[in-house]
Amino acid sequence: MSTVTTKRLDLLFTSKTLIIFSLVISIFGLYYFVIKSKTSSSTINFLVSSLPSLSSRELNSNPCQLSMKESDDWFCELDSDWKRRKMLHHIQNKRNRISDMRPLFFQNNWEPTIQCEFERRVGNIGDGGKWVCDIHRFGPMNTTNLLVYSLGSNGDFSFERAIKELFRNAEIHTFDMGLFKCPENVCTFHQVRLGSGKNDSSKSLQMVMNELGHQNRQINILKVDIEGSEFNFFEELFQSSNNNQSDLPYIRQILFEIHLGADRSEAPCRRAHKLFELFRSYNYAIFHKEANLYDAQNVFEYAMLRLNPSFFISPL
Repeated sequence: MSTVTTKRLDLLFTSKTLIIFSLVISIFGLYYFVIKSKTSSSTINFLVSSLPSLSSRELNSNPCQLSMKESDDWFCELDSDWKRRKMLHHIQNKRNRISDMRPLFFQNNWEPTIQCEFERRVGNIGDGGKWVCDIHRFGPMNTTNLLVYSLGSNGDFSFERAIKELFRNAEIHTFDMGLFKCPENVCTFHQVRLGSGKNDSSKSLQMVMNELGHQNRQINILKVDIEGSEFNFFEELFQSSNNNQSDLPYIRQILFEIHLGADRSEAPCRRAHKLFELFRSYNYAIFHKEANLYDAQNVFEYAMLRLNPSFFISPL
């Protein structure tokens, strides 16, 4: 049995044990209170109604079964909590495309729809750092195949250093148009321009993965800061699949900076809308949004988490 499976089973057992223990303590506390104080029947009814409301299904079955399935084994929550989380996602998602107005595009559009309880900033506190969803969940992979791609470093390897400090066996590849050198024993540097890979001397993600022999690997974290080329890069990544998601590499988290550029018309806004809709159609939910205060009208940080297609089926 793998380390990941063992940890999941331990977590499921612990969750069920805590639920039962909490109920037992609550019942004994209520009994003691009633006996000692001769509480009225109306008060007793109120106290009983305040006990944790758990279905027999949650007590007698795997309490994380639904969340594990619909998050591709990322979250472990009671079904009732997961259904609430899913409902909130769908409510917010319906409101995420409001306006094409250029000056306030990021103010009016594309807010996070899912939250990570243990979200953590990795790398610099200021510019260059990224927020990662529940990074501790990558722990069991530290000794096997944790794969990180960092696109666009401009010589700043603080993110890569931070990942390596957390996971000393992580395999990290950094890509940039400029010629830089990774710190020793931190990452492998590749001088390359990332983009669509079509007639502009750039390379697509699939090209890079094939060259590195990673075509059958999962990318656990993809960090992208390529100064406007992210549109071509992601559009090519998604559209090259011809709507067949099995042709895409599985990327668990995508952390990227989006740039609207110098064009002051609404055209970049419409293109950004299409990009976010592509993320959604390929099973990504926004878990973080952050302004780059150097140019807050034009540049924002986003972080995406890939979930199972079943999560995006509306319960309404």
